[in-house]
Amino acid sequence: MRPISKEKKFVYDIFIILSVLASIAITYISISRGIYDVFPYFYLIPVVLIAFSRPKISIFVTVFVGWLYIGLVYSLGLPDTGIFARATVWFFIFVSIGVLMSTYSREYRKEGDRSCGSFFNSQAGAFSYDRETLNLQDPNPKFSQFIGFECDELLLKTLPEIITDTPERELFLSKVRDKQRIGDIEIRFTCADGSKRWALVSAADCAEPAIYCTVVDITDQKQAQDALILANRKLNLLNNVTRHDILNQLTALIGYLELSKDDIQDAQLMTYVDKEEQAANAIRNQILFTRDYQNIGVHSPQWQNIAETVSLALATLDIHHIRIIVNLAPVEVYADPLLEKVFYNLIENSLRHGERVTEIDIYSESVSDGIDIIIKDNGAGIPNDAKERIFRREYFKHTGFGLFLTREILAITNLTITENGFFGKGAVFVIHAPQGTYRSILGNISKE
Repeated sequence: MRPISKEKKFVYDIFIILSVLASIAITYISISRGIYDVFPYFYLIPVVLIAFSRPKISIFVTVFVGWLYIGLVYSLGLPDTGIFARATVWFFIFVSIGVLMSTYSREYRKEGDRSCGSFFNSQAGAFSYDRETLNLQDPNPKFSQFIGFECDELLLKTLPEIITDTPERELFLSKVRDKQRIGDIEIRFTCADGSKRWALVSAADCAEPAIYCTVVDITDQKQAQDALILANRKLNLLNNVTRHDILNQLTALIGYLELSKDDIQDAQLMTYVDKEEQAANAIRNQILFTRDYQNIGVHSPQWQNIAETVSLALATLDIHHIRIIVNLAPVEVYADPLLEKVFYNLIENSLRHGERVTEIDIYSESVSDGIDIIIKDNGAGIPNDAKERIFRREYFKHTGFGLFLTREILAITNLTITENGFFGKGAVFVIHAPQGTYRSILGNISKE
């Protein structure tokens, strides 16, 4: 990965000079003994060395070597036109080879310089390690700065010395061996001062002795994430405790209001108590809503089997008097873990507000831009002017916040829901999953 150092260039220059001197000596000995076919090949050695180590001046040096060769042949050779003709041909061969190799070497060096520049000057840390010994190689300045060691110090270290957690290191090495190329795996590095820093590491096995890795520091993000998780945990705990205490007080308040009704004879006063009881129940419903709403988006979305999720929702509902027909394609949908509550809310909505529901049909349909999951009942249906309002934080026949929660849960992963039924014939809720938010369990979904 590193460019040729001055020390190596000096060594190459010595070999070039020695090879030129050796070629001159071999030329003199060969011509003196009447050998004219072998010695020209020795001049290819300095031509190749020059093209590799000094591509910028290799054309000029190659021409010089060619003139040196032809001069020796003309001065030492017998007056034989055949010898001179062969020498002239070899001269052009040397020059042609030198020009071609110089051009290729300059392009190769230019590409190498770009790669080295990208590697060593990258704003991302980079290093490599030997696949057998795990010795570190070629750390760039950004990685050295990240881990707190000088580049020369890192060249004396091994991978286990900077990734000290054995299970974490073995998992990383096994992934590199199995997959050949990995991206964005979280690794903790042990720094020079003994502290731990988090990084996203990508590694590539290029069929060479070394494995090349890039490193992006995510320590600050991890610390912020951990702090946010801790703050959310404390906030949720406070919410739960506060909500529990408020619900206890509301339960006591509603109980005392019920007892008060037994002793109140005045009709006007009874009206006030009824309204107080309705207000207390409304507060109780709103408190319960905050319990459900705070859990939305807390956990990462995941792939969920739709049929299994619907079955789990049905298992928590009293549906003995309802005929349930489920005909779902074998698909998984990428959604918030609260997806089960979506189906619970929709089915429970039919049971509670459908008035005369005797059948609920749950099925899926492939459409041009995705797949629809449909929950259809044969109940009273939804009036046209309420089809959108039922998903807002408004009351429609005291439905509460269930459908509002449903839309919020689905929206996290770009799923949508609409109500497309006919009033008087039943409700039809359509959950639309666009391309990329669902996948077939058995393979590609056939279009219906």
